[in-house]
Amino acid sequence: MKINFIYNKEKDIWCLLNKGKGSNNSSNSTKVYELLVSKYGENLTEQHTSKFIDEYFEENNVSLYDFIEQYSADWELVASEYHKRARDIFGTNLPDDLTAYLTINNRNPYSISDNMFYVTVPRETVRKTIMHELWHFYTWYGLGTDQEGKLGKQKYNEIKESLTVLLNEECGDLFPEGIYDEGYTQHQELREEIKKLWREKKDIHLVWNEVSNR
Repeated sequence: MKINFIYNKEKDIWCLLNKGKGSNNSSNSTKVYELLVSKYGENLTEQHTSKFIDEYFEENNVSLYDFIEQYSADWELVASEYHKRARDIFGTNLPDDLTAYLTINNRNPYSISDNMFYVTVPRETVRKTIMHELWHFYTWYGLGTDQEGKLGKQKYNEIKESLTVLLNEECGDLFPEGIYDEGYTQHQELREEIKKLWREKKDIHLVWNEVSNR
């Protein structure tokens, strides 16, 4: 399974304009989006955003080629072991190729149907982001692609986001030193419940069914 790191300016613009102001899990604007608004106002256009991105790269001395190389190398350090552990937990494989689009946004949405997710640039390491986003892919394929339909988007989102607490349990040593998956404030109680259930019996289907039926 390979991750292709790519920069596509149209994708970057989309990410800023559609996920900069808020998301399903947070109503707060990202720091970069706030910078964009402070420079060009609330009535943003794609042209404003494109110009802002160019200026941001220049001001922060961002070499996209260097970061693509850096992110690829960083991920390769743990990729094989991460997938082995995730496959053992979820009992499934992921599609052969996924795309990681670089964005200056501080928020990293993903799309199962498009086999893609976003990673932030510039950043020293994107290992945490990749492990987190791929956990959602493993959840989707391993626990049933019908789960969102059964549970509804809101409940499915709550549970799959909380399920990333298991990264700390099973893949914590693959994170860079001092890094862990902290989750969203509103999910902390459910994350603790999932962690407790997991420690009692390491069966992902049991855990999912338990919290889905509560």
